[in-house]
Amino acid sequence: MKNTFNPTLLFLLLGSAMAFTSCNNMNDTPPEPNLTVVTDDAEVNMAFEDLDNISLTVLSNSGLSARTTASIPAGNLCEGAIVSIDESTKKITINFGDGCTSTNGTIRKGIINLAYTGNLLFPGAKITTTFDGYEVNGLKVEGTRTMTNKGVDQESNSISLEVKILNGKVTWPDATSATITSDQMRNLKLSTQGGYEVSITGTASGTNRSGMAYTSSVTDDLIFTKSCIESGVTIPNSGIIAFQFNDIEVTVDYGNGTCDKMATIFYPTGSKEVTLD
Repeated sequence: MKNTFNPTLLFLLLGSAMAFTSCNNMNDTPPEPNLTVVTDDAEVNMAFEDLDNISLTVLSNSGLSARTTASIPAGNLCEGAIVSIDESTKKITINFGDGCTSTNGTIRKGIINLAYTGNLLFPGAKITTTFDGYEVNGLKVEGTRTMTNKGVDQESNSISLEVKILNGKVTWPDATSATITSDQMRNLKLSTQGGYEVSITGTASGTNRSGMAYTSSVTDDLIFTKSCIESGVTIPNSGIIAFQFNDIEVTVDYGNGTCDKMATIFYPTGSKEVTLD
């Protein structure tokens, strides 16, 4: 039998294949980049923000200085925590022992050491924080953190603080770790009721738990409040951070001021809402 070539049939078959391929491509979801840099960084910063609240609680209960007459309610830290103030050496030790739980459920253990040069209310005063086996919610915190008063605005009752983390490291229970070095400016606004609000700008760099290197910068001031932190929410109430890693940029938007653990991550091919806990 003689074979007959049918160009019309061939055209229809090719057209169908192309349409099927095109349809599949349209339905493909753009790939999501590895976002563990963002989530690991959030956990590292939560550990250090919890530390900030502890330090400011101790300092504010001693008049933001280091008076030996300071009376610090244990419930502000966790039951069983021991605060020792040595005015002669200008050192404060916060000892959580083998572990204790605060009223908001935060578990801490080990020792935080604060060395100060003077009353934090005075320009030039510096607080240096180091750690001795310190952990918060199972995360071991290491490194050196310095807080320096760069100026006071009496009208707004606020202090400008330069805050630097050197050789920062946070280790998880599975022995993985992330590193951080940061340079920030923090505007600390104090209230007459003992509360505070912190506005943060600055940059950071480090590696996440899988060794991926990154840099970050605050593009819209990060806002923290004492009441929100003490409720157990240790991420910003609002603000935006831009991350650079693997030749891409990812931004994290913390919202418009609500005290929650939600944030939206924007990446080159899309976005997603996440809970940072």
